[in-house]
Amino acid sequence: MKRLLFLVLLILFNCKDANQNTNNLKIEKPYQSPKIKYGKQFFDYNNLDHYYIDISNSTILSLYNSQDKSKIDKIKYEVIAGETPNDITDQEFLKFIEKIGYSKSEVDSSKFKALNKIFIEKPEEDMEARACAPVYRDILIFKKDKKVNGIMKICFDCHQYRIFGTSANTKNFGSNTDYFQLKDLLK
Repeated sequence: MKRLLFLVLLILFNCKDANQNTNNLKIEKPYQSPKIKYGKQFFDYNNLDHYYIDISNSTILSLYNSQDKSKIDKIKYEVIAGETPNDITDQEFLKFIEKIGYSKSEVDSSKFKALNKIFIEKPEEDMEARACAPVYRDILIFKKDKKVNGIMKICFDCHQYRIFGTSANTKNFGSNTDYFQLKDLLK
C-alpha cells in the first residue's frame, strides 16, 4: 500500500512540476513559410488585345535580309525581332500590325483576375531564360477606356519580354511559372 501511495504522490508532484515548467517555457509555433509580398499591378486596364503571328525562324532570317526592300518588311522585322516599340508613346506600329501578319483576338475579361496575378510586382525567384535571339510572336496591348496604356512583347521560346507603360518593377516577371500560366491563358 505504501508503494502505491508513493507512486501516486510521485506522479502528482511530477505532473505539478511539469505544469509549472511549461508555464515558463516559450512554445514555438510550427514553421510557416513567409507570405509572398506582392506589389503594384503592372497595368490598369479594362480591355486587352492579344496579337499573335505564326512565323518560322527561317522567315525571320529572310525578313532580316529584305528589310531594305519595303517599309512593311522593315516594320515587320523590327516588331517581331527588333526593338519596336521603343516606349509607350511609340504606337505607330499598331497601324501596321495586322498588315504585317499578326492576328488579333480580344482577351476575355473573365481571365483578367488570373492575368493580374501574373502581371504584378513580386519577389525574386528562380527564373529560367534561354540564350537565344527573341522572336516576339505574341504582343499584348493593354487599354483603359480605349486608350493604350501598356504594351508587352513576349517570346515564349526564350522567356524574354519587353514591357512599356508601367512604373511597376517588372524585373521579376517570369518567375513562378509566369510564362506557362500566361501561355495557357492566351492560347
